[in-house]
Amino acid sequence: MATTRPSGPPGRRGLPDDPDLAAAVGMARRLTRRRFLAGTGLGLGAAALAPGLLSSCATSTDKLTFSNWTQYIDEDDNGNNRARGTTIYEFERATGIDIEYLTDFNDNDEYFNRSFSPMLGRGKPINADIVAPTYWMAARLVELGWTEQLDLGNIPNHRYLEDAYLGLPWNPEADRFMPWQAGIAGIAYNHDVIGRDLTSANDLFDPEFRGQVTMLTEMRDTVGLTMLGMGFDPADADPGEIDQALEKLEQARRDGQVLKFTGNDYLQDLGRGDVAVAVAWSGDIYSFETDADLRFVVPDEGGLQWFDAMVVPKGATHKAEAEAWMDFVYEPENAARITEWVGYVSPVKGVREILLAGGEESAAIAEDPLVFPDEETQARLRVFGTLEQADEIAIQTRFNDITG
Repeated sequence: MATTRPSGPPGRRGLPDDPDLAAAVGMARRLTRRRFLAGTGLGLGAAALAPGLLSSCATSTDKLTFSNWTQYIDEDDNGNNRARGTTIYEFERATGIDIEYLTDFNDNDEYFNRSFSPMLGRGKPINADIVAPTYWMAARLVELGWTEQLDLGNIPNHRYLEDAYLGLPWNPEADRFMPWQAGIAGIAYNHDVIGRDLTSANDLFDPEFRGQVTMLTEMRDTVGLTMLGMGFDPADADPGEIDQALEKLEQARRDGQVLKFTGNDYLQDLGRGDVAVAVAWSGDIYSFETDADLRFVVPDEGGLQWFDAMVVPKGATHKAEAEAWMDFVYEPENAARITEWVGYVSPVKGVREILLAGGEESAAIAEDPLVFPDEETQARLRVFGTLEQADEIAIQTRFNDITG
């Protein structure tokens, strides 16, 4: 799948307000579906599960439920995420725990309003033992007391967590979340429709594409890219600059420039050619099967960094089984298999070394600056700054009014 690569970073306008969070988030990884691990002879990670937890869960007839985003776990070439050799298959085989893997997490605010607030807010459990919201929503859940504290004795592979995820102000011990994957928001476009390369965040507002643009309902990504195109740094989270970006988005919606605001269900429209350009998540484009020439670009002005985090909602029925899953996917070989397929950065130490040892093709992935970014690439990326609660409410409310 074709990829537009940055030609060189603009001058850096300063670090994000929260350096710990900025350090915690990596870039999306451009990987292919070669499934190189299948032929390397690497172990599947079952031996690294905590012995006590493995034995206690091996005869379990319970079904662990994981509510996740779409296009976010490895599948076979027929699109089956439960086929022999996949992570789900190997987890069930190693632990005896059945997993119901749902792809019903399409938008943070939508899920919050549909499940988190009406259920957890009333002290009732939701219908999932693990969910994977984006970092800022995970922080909100932790601060509200709506997550379970993890028993790290059941997750010995927690030791493979990248150090940058430790010490975050909302959970310094990282014992209420474990990152799933990290990535970048940028621009995706259908080259078959456009016939040329796009390089700027302002291409989203080019009248040539009126009615053929989608943007994300993820406020920080859509507003952040708009701000970058206007010469503002979203890391500053300046309410006045954000307000100007919202005005630009509101005008674009009124003018018919933006067809709609979506979660990651924009992929089908982009692949069919109904949409020419979209605010997009990089790994979506790399893992989406299509004959169309879809390309992803980090705009000249920059892109947005983020990570999604596994949390166990308060009152989850199968907390021990959830911890078994977390331990399994933090075994480096298993983590490498997942990120090799989904195209996002792994938060697990040792993944790059596994790629380097996997043969010529996987070694090339390990050396790719879009997979493991160099300083110049990293300088393009921003983490949306922290908002005061009153500003958060006002900005999100206005954004919701714009997106409909």
